[in-house]
Amino acid sequence: MTSVARWDVFELPVSGPTAVVFRHSSGATAYAESFQAADGWLVRFSPDVEGTWSYDGGTVTCTATTSRGPVRRSGTALRWADGTPYHPLTTTWFGRPDQWAAARPALAASPFNRVRLQASEGVEEQVRDLLAADIVADVLLPLGEDVVRDVVLRLGAFRNVTWCLSPASSAADVRHLAELIAELDSGRHLISMHQATDPGPPWLTHLSVRLENLRSVSALRRDYAKPVFVDACGHEGNGFTPDTSLRPEELLTRIWEGTVRGAYVTHGESYVDAETGSWSAGGSRPTGVVAQRLRLLREVLDELPDGVEPIDDYRDAPTLAVPESYYLQYLGEHQFPDRTFSLPAGVYDVDVLDVWKHSVRRTRETVTDTLTVRLPGTQYQAIQIRRAS
Repeated sequence: MTSVARWDVFELPVSGPTAVVFRHSSGATAYAESFQAADGWLVRFSPDVEGTWSYDGGTVTCTATTSRGPVRRSGTALRWADGTPYHPLTTTWFGRPDQWAAARPALAASPFNRVRLQASEGVEEQVRDLLAADIVADVLLPLGEDVVRDVVLRLGAFRNVTWCLSPASSAADVRHLAELIAELDSGRHLISMHQATDPGPPWLTHLSVRLENLRSVSALRRDYAKPVFVDACGHEGNGFTPDTSLRPEELLTRIWEGTVRGAYVTHGESYVDAETGSWSAGGSRPTGVVAQRLRLLREVLDELPDGVEPIDDYRDAPTLAVPESYYLQYLGEHQFPDRTFSLPAGVYDVDVLDVWKHSVRRTRETVTDTLTVRLPGTQYQAIQIRRAS
């Protein structure tokens, strides 16, 4: 008896171009088309309901999951299919297939849990390797119906995939390709368009925008009520264009600013003289300082409580909160001597995070009505407050 775990990949060899309809005993159905693999034609299918699925010629049993499933939209936030919150921290890697083997270990050891890739030769190996490392692959799809069809049929059954369309000349082109993806992708993965000029259409599940001023993400979340990915905010490096030659302090503060405003901000690195190659253009490892300093943000994101959202209580500094129990505030380039918070009476763990120096000063404070947090008076500070009782 053939079996596959929920959200894993079932492969069905077929004799040529064909379409297969999978039917679950509950009445659910899924549609999949074949693609040409190295040793023949295959249909790939990822069942999302446990139990027996039948198709013309056989059955497959979907067993209990061993994973959290694919990423799903949840309002302006993201969750894994099992309901667990997902907080992506992304980097860009647009390299050649022969460069992948060197970059793969660096990604697995990095603070990043999402990587932007190009849909080029070798992308299937990259997606498989990232799946083994529990990293999501955001696949940038070139324009063209034939290539989009092939990539989606080949990769759509992998749970760690999301799609990003290259910018198109018209909204009609985007809509056509997005509808094609929705037709062929039974895994129902997220779809965006890179640097979307009109991020509102319903066939785009989230925004993928270019921003230098990260304060703008607050309005985007409010106006479009979708998750916001800032997939182009600039690169740390010494490249030949303004967006590839940012100081590390600037890129780091952009990522923190956008994150604490409720967006998901992508890292990039473009040191043209790096011995291992420019990271985002296919280098073997990040050579700048931002990737390492983002480990502190990764730790914070991993410990965020469920339901955290941006709040307007402190308008002079972006703040994520679960009111009365959790606060994360980023102060950026400001050099405040202290910050005061209104809190219910109780005991709180208070962390002052120096995101540039990658240091944490932790205290436990008893609060009656307000808490004043003393700061070092330097830039790039964040405050994390967690109710202990």
